[in-house]
Amino acid sequence: MSERPGRRGAVVTSAIDLAERAVAAAEGDGAEAVVQTEHSGFARFAGSEVHQPTLIENVSVFLRVIRGNRVGTAAANLVDDEGLRELALRAGEAAEASPEDPDLPALADASQLPDVDGNDGETAALGPADQARLAAEAIAGAGDIPVYGFFTSGTASVAVVTSAGFAAEQTSTDAVALALAATDGASGYAEQTSWAVRDVDPAAVAREAAELAGRTANADELAPGTYRAVLGPYAVGELLQYFAFDTFSGLALLEERSFLGGKLGERHFDEKVSIADDALD
Repeated sequence: MSERPGRRGAVVTSAIDLAERAVAAAEGDGAEAVVQTEHSGFARFAGSEVHQPTLIENVSVFLRVIRGNRVGTAAANLVDDEGLRELALRAGEAAEASPEDPDLPALADASQLPDVDGNDGETAALGPADQARLAAEAIAGAGDIPVYGFFTSGTASVAVVTSAGFAAEQTSTDAVALALAATDGASGYAEQTSWAVRDVDPAAVAREAAELAGRTANADELAPGTYRAVLGPYAVGELLQYFAFDTFSGLALLEERSFLGGKLGERHFDEKVSIADDALD
């Protein structure tokens, strides 16, 4: 990455190098740094016209400092030496001010991680002109009905380093096409996402949205009440996303924010429903 306007000092070329520097800047009994970088482009369309292109280049550092049984965290995107010193100082001050945690787990140490696919060269090479072209393909796919949405693609890296010896980095790409076809009394939604742009068809996404809109035209209004409903895949996906935000994580379980707290091993859903969280699946 290169230095951007408004940013102080040089930006490092590797997420894991930056994570190692952040850990080295910390003072305490242990430290963990998580670095996230992003380089992406976004082409929005509304009323079947492409507009508002956006380019994002960002780097963020999250530092956790341990002092005794106290933990402090801080975040920053100023990543020169002075910025990292300020970050470490704030994380250390937060640790001093935090309550003791007698159940504080140890930092991760060195370990072997499995290889995970997810970095596609063709997707990483997409530029603003490509993103605008793919947005235009979505518009063409919708036919006569006005369509709203976007095409976006980019590259992201995440690196994790601990003072206990753990160090890992993963770079991945993504491409997303989303379309909302809408006119008076009718609307339809569709999207596709993949780590490889070859698996995303913006025109097909817009056609699906337009077809759904056609099926909703002149629909009757329902009075407020309770109705049995069959959810489509997008609705189920959004429902699970809300669960994932605040319910399914290990942290939510430990902090007793999850409805699963104290209920492990009990059945909560119909036997037809199985939900699994596997990063390697």
